[in-house]
Amino acid sequence: MITPGAVIIMYDTKKYRFREVLCKYVFKVRRLEYLHKYWLLQSKKDRLNYSDNLLLRRVMQQLPDDSLFYKIYHSWVKSIIAPKYGRKISYSMHPKMRVHLSGTDSVSNFHRDVCITGREEQINVYLPFTDVFNGCTLWAENGYGTEKYEPLNLKYGQALIWDGGYIKHGTIKNDTEFTRVSCDFRFHYFDRNRVDKDFVSILSNRPKYL
Repeated sequence: MITPGAVIIMYDTKKYRFREVLCKYVFKVRRLEYLHKYWLLQSKKDRLNYSDNLLLRRVMQQLPDDSLFYKIYHSWVKSIIAPKYGRKISYSMHPKMRVHLSGTDSVSNFHRDVCITGREEQINVYLPFTDVFNGCTLWAENGYGTEKYEPLNLKYGQALIWDGGYIKHGTIKNDTEFTRVSCDFRFHYFDRNRVDKDFVSILSNRPKYL
């Protein structure tokens, strides 16, 4: 399901090696989508819970600014996102890192970002480093204010540009056999006249009553 006005973009995972870097240098695992299996062995737990998601997310969140991950991230934003918005945007220097381990409950209550940030002009980017679907992805309204939710299914190598400010979204229990590792961030542009025509719609579909 794609939310109103949203756009899926594709990128080259051989050039932007997010998953490879996370596997080799951050979590030191062979398969990122099986992070829960490695962590079960390492932690010697019988069952994982919300605190495990937080702990592993913190490992990502504490990466230094000069890490290889951040070098790739900034290059990705400047090469993939910025050109579609006139090459002049303001974006999150430190994205929100996300880990949702297989078998664990929701890691995010349903919400609209504008209620937290107060920033109506911001656009959201959902950038997964594993395939995400059903229980191991975000769920979002299928229209503004509908309160009817569907999964945002994406493949590694895809990113979603969408209106998380006013489209309500959150997570459910990850009842799949796969862990989600992803990041998300917000940005805004400065000149509407320089935005590619295929990307103008992301905020323009908001109902007038909002």
